[in-house]
Amino acid sequence: MAVAPQVSVVVASHDREARLRTLLDALAEQTLPRDRWEVVVVHTYDPTVSAELLDGHELASDGLLRHVRAETATPRPSIQRNVGWRMARGELVAFTDDDCRPEPDWLERLVGESVAHPGAIVQGATKPDPRETHLFLEPHFRALEVDPPGRFMQTCNILYERALLERLGGLDERAITGEDIDLGLRARESGVELVPARGAVVYHAIDALSMVEKIRSQLKWQHLAYVVKRHPQLRDDCEWGIWWKPEHLRATLALIALAGARRRPWILAGAIPYVGLERRRHGPSKQQQLRSLRELPAHFVVELAEVATFAAGSVRYRTLLL
Repeated sequence: MAVAPQVSVVVASHDREARLRTLLDALAEQTLPRDRWEVVVVHTYDPTVSAELLDGHELASDGLLRHVRAETATPRPSIQRNVGWRMARGELVAFTDDDCRPEPDWLERLVGESVAHPGAIVQGATKPDPRETHLFLEPHFRALEVDPPGRFMQTCNILYERALLERLGGLDERAITGEDIDLGLRARESGVELVPARGAVVYHAIDALSMVEKIRSQLKWQHLAYVVKRHPQLRDDCEWGIWWKPEHLRATLALIALAGARRRPWILAGAIPYVGLERRRHGPSKQQQLRSLRELPAHFVVELAEVATFAAGSVRYRTLLL
């Protein structure tokens, strides 16, 4: 009988074949001995794609990779990750995303911290992928950076004991986004320690987006209202307890100022806080500030679209979050 691995890497994947291949290739280079870990991928790919991408990968050939197609009409990370960790054979479950690329010693470092802190959640560091930092020159992009311990406990780089996941009932499948925040907060509220593993690094992909793509990519954040309603303590880091980002409040004030400036020009002063915040978006140097000011109109539209998205979530979940 095969011995169960110590740790299972669980990945939810949808519509990212190339990114997933990069992740699997990086996992194949892990320094943790192969008899101590496995990979479980829960995906939405058709059989032709999964046969080439997953069954054909060296990890599958070596018996380290198992996968299953999610039986769900609408892809949802909470559902896919629950399927994944319940399939997992390891006593430890390491989550990462299909658009991440771990360092070779990532898994070894996560497991090492877990062994040193039994029962704890272990959160690694997430950094923008250095292979793609040229995309920061684009006006709009999507990236992620996490210096652990972070309050959102993102599943792009985090490890839980399987016993804890079982005790908590896994991720809340009603959560369309922010399901990792909810899971982490429930774990912390039950008395579990959060331990940083700064040397356990994954590189997160950077995606260049058009303004329309950027707005569309933010639509999912309306569902954060559900998580905030469940965990009111998240409002402690919101301005006035309702504004998720400082840009949201200042962009709204700037819009009011622009709307009222024709009759009362002095109201334009209401736009100053937003301009002051935005002009340092790229940094403090004169060149960086000039770039930020050039891009300000487009970012202004994006921020207002985000406010509208959060407003829609407030109505849907009957709790005010902007």
